[in-house]
Amino acid sequence: MHHGIKSGYSNYRGWLEENDPDLYERLREYYDVDDDEWWWQFEQSLGYPDMSDYIEQTAFENEPDFGSDDFRDRDYHAGQIQAEDEIGGLVQEIRDSFTEWVASLSFPLSDKKISLDQDDAYFINFNYTDTLQRVYNISDENVLSIHGNVAKGTDLVLGHNRTYEEIDTEYVVELPEPPADLDGAELAEWYDNHSDDGEDYIHQSVRGEVVSQISSLRKNTSGIILANKNTFESLKDVKHVFVYGLSFSPIDTPYIDEVISHNDKNTVQWTVSYLTEEDLAKEQAYFKLKRIKASLVSYVKLDELLLVKEEEIPFETK
Repeated sequence: MHHGIKSGYSNYRGWLEENDPDLYERLREYYDVDDDEWWWQFEQSLGYPDMSDYIEQTAFENEPDFGSDDFRDRDYHAGQIQAEDEIGGLVQEIRDSFTEWVASLSFPLSDKKISLDQDDAYFINFNYTDTLQRVYNISDENVLSIHGNVAKGTDLVLGHNRTYEEIDTEYVVELPEPPADLDGAELAEWYDNHSDDGEDYIHQSVRGEVVSQISSLRKNTSGIILANKNTFESLKDVKHVFVYGLSFSPIDTPYIDEVISHNDKNTVQWTVSYLTEEDLAKEQAYFKLKRIKASLVSYVKLDELLLVKEEEIPFETK
């Protein structure tokens, strides 16, 4: 964004409205939210769909007619198959459209270059572009595009950070509790009268499939870290970490946690950029939580680094 690329999630929203209005409307339907904050936190928002009505309606529409001569065992799975097709299709379309949008982004503006110390440096790139290579002439060997690179044709990684269990708890139908003063025959009669209040197999299978598809949109940060174990372990001798343009979303902070775990937190220097005062407060809270001494962390705006480069104006860090 600093380099003039309109790559914010709000830009993706605008692109969807123009290029894939059908997907845009389905996102509004299934998530029942369309405000600016939802789109600003797009990845995290993907883990909070409003699927209760969908589950109930799909289960109702696919309740088998057990008394019919046409009933077959496969009818038990009709609701699950429908959910797999519709919600699974939604998940795939999100991935496909997101990749198409990233591929359509403009080239970075070279006049927005900041001063980067490239000597003996290694870069972990959290976005999907090759701005580091295009603008700063950094070789591919010194860049880990941890979420994929659209220019290289690799799969792009996006998603929320919620587990299957966390999502599932929102849709489980709990049996009602009987009144505390019932016992014996009264209690048995109460349970008999409420035996249909629970969740039948059709409902369970639809819910399970919906939750499975939504949870497949989870960004597997632990798996990505494990796949790049050697890279993270090689950071043990790092003396200075620069973090530029990262939002410190809870989805991505596990990567920063991993960097911290492989070097001396009492000596490593940090330089961290921020855009707004809210960003600054969030970053300061993060490093305080990680027990990194405040004297080891400097906070700066990218535009200040630009001024340092072009006009050699000294700046003060907060």
